[in-house]
Amino acid sequence: MNICLYGASSPALDCVYFDAAEEFGRLLAQHGHTLVYGGGAQGVMGAASRGAADAGGKIIGIAPSFLNVDGILFDRCTEFILTDTMAERKAAMIAHADAFVMAPGGFGTFEEFFEVLTLKQLGRINKPIMLFNLNGYYGPLLRLLDETIAQGFMKPACRRLYAAFDDSEAMLAAIQKELAEPLDLTGLKNI
Repeated sequence: MNICLYGASSPALDCVYFDAAEEFGRLLAQHGHTLVYGGGAQGVMGAASRGAADAGGKIIGIAPSFLNVDGILFDRCTEFILTDTMAERKAAMIAHADAFVMAPGGFGTFEEFFEVLTLKQLGRINKPIMLFNLNGYYGPLLRLLDETIAQGFMKPACRRLYAAFDDSEAMLAAIQKELAEPLDLTGLKNI
C-alpha cells in the first residue's frame, strides 16, 4: 500500500513531532508499505522519510524541480519524481497514494488536506484520509469542522470522510480497514 504523508518541512519544531513522524515512517516500512511524500529532507516530512529509509522501506519522493537544490530534498528516496509545478506535484502525490495521512503542518498541509477531502466528498477519490493528531495539534481544526456541520455547511455524515488519531498503529489499522471496506460516498457532495 502507498501511504501519502503531508506535513511540515520546517526543522524548527518541537522534537515530539519529529520523533512521532520518524516512528510512523519506520512503521510503514515494517509493514511493507511505501511512503509517498513531498520529498523534503527536513521537518516532519524528512523525519518520516528517515524512519522509512532506516527500516529499509520504499520511499517515493515527489517535488517540483525548483526545489531540487542542495539540502532541500531527501537523497535516500527509492524513487524520485520531479514535476514542473506544485499543482503537478499534488496531482502526482494523489495519483500515487492509496491513503493520506496529514501530519502536523502549515498552509501547504492544510491545502493538501482540504483538496483530498473535497475530492473525496465529490466522489472523485475514495481513499482513507487521516489526521495524525500529534500533541493535540488538529484539535482546533476538528472543532472547526464540527462547527461547520453545526452551522449547516456540511452534513454530519461528512465526518466519515476523515478520522483523527494520535497513535500510529491505530491509524494504520484504520487505513487498512477502510481500504478493505470503502466508504459509501453517496449523497455527501450535496449538503
